[in-house]
Amino acid sequence: MKKCLVIGGGFAGLSASAHLSNAGYQVELIEASPKLGGRAYSFIHKPTNMLIDNGQHIMMGCYNETLKFLKLINALDKIEIQEKLNVKFLKPGFEIHELKSPSFFYPLNLLAAIFSYTAISIQERISILRLFLKLPILSNRDLEKMSVEELLISENQNENIKKAFWKILCIGALNTNIVKASAKVFVDVLKEIFLKGSSGSKIVLPKVDLSEMFCEPAKQFIEEKGGRICLSERVEEIKVEKKRAVEVVTNKRRITDFEFVLCAIPFSAVLKVLPYLTFDDFNPKYSSILNVHVWLAESNKENRFGKNFYALIGSKLHWVFSHDTHLTCVISDADYLMSLSDKEIINMIYSELKKYMNIIPDDIKDYFIIKEKHATFIPSSEILNNRPDTETEVKNLFLAGDWVNTGLPSTIESAVKSAREAAELVDYSITNSKKQGFRL
Repeated sequence: MKKCLVIGGGFAGLSASAHLSNAGYQVELIEASPKLGGRAYSFIHKPTNMLIDNGQHIMMGCYNETLKFLKLINALDKIEIQEKLNVKFLKPGFEIHELKSPSFFYPLNLLAAIFSYTAISIQERISILRLFLKLPILSNRDLEKMSVEELLISENQNENIKKAFWKILCIGALNTNIVKASAKVFVDVLKEIFLKGSSGSKIVLPKVDLSEMFCEPAKQFIEEKGGRICLSERVEEIKVEKKRAVEVVTNKRRITDFEFVLCAIPFSAVLKVLPYLTFDDFNPKYSSILNVHVWLAESNKENRFGKNFYALIGSKLHWVFSHDTHLTCVISDADYLMSLSDKEIINMIYSELKKYMNIIPDDIKDYFIIKEKHATFIPSSEILNNRPDTETEVKNLFLAGDWVNTGLPSTIESAVKSAREAAELVDYSITNSKKQGFRL
């Protein structure tokens, strides 16, 4: 049985380990932290004794790789997939405008959803539809040179349309504003969501905390297949001879009994562990996400927002997710907030919640602020064609992570896709034969 070391226990590392274990490889996963999950994890909030996530993660029906991974580890029952597209947009005063797909055949259902979006005028809705209809014929060569804002200007999308639709969609999908984001990446995402069937636009949300959703099922699956998971073990060096990885040095031991190494860690960590690899012109800049958990003074049964989620139009606060016990407030592209004090941040949150959802400070009994300073890389035009491939110049060493060249922005889907592709390359390097998908 061939052995593969997988370095990193986030979505990419767990996905790669699950695929390899399922295909009959002996897998040993090494994770530096004492927990699995990478940048998507859960923890106990001591004041409330509640298990909460470090941030709210939105997935889409077009996340085919992620859904296949969750199916593989028997975790599909831990997510909720909308029956059809339904997103509530808010204007001040809790004025709700829904982007809701009716029970029509695709693509009429999505066209009808946009045409019935009352946050903008009929003429503005027609303008959005015109752009959607042009998506298949837009030139990739032109898009690669443009930002999202430049694309929207060229397609006559006015400021009101940008504010009520495109800015929210862009920052939600790419964690980047329309000025910085690549038009090519954005259009590719739009095609995946809206132009490949009605299921692609459905929102997918976890029913449980992130650890229960994928960490625990993946761990159980890998171990049941004979794999081993080692936590609190940091890889310090990967030694290479004659273009092959021959030894992995950790803070606890030296490992030589392996055939392959699959490195599924952030790019910044790769530079430290693999200084001999070259990444020409790939110098990503990062975008922050601010998550604020807010507990309301009312009892659980009286939580007037139910289990809905809201996109806020024209607000500094982008999304609000309502749970049984609390609200999760999300601000993407939040670099400008990282240096503020907790008091300054919560005062801003109070102001936006009052303005949009009629929540006053007296309604709030507790809060918890989480700053993810390097949440995602910015998918700008400058790095579009410079993302590293999964294969490296080291023959038995492969890369995985949301930052490798998947063609997707920095998302869970990108991480899982890269992991499956890396696992396939491990398999291909032994069998020397391409397969119609991995052996699932």
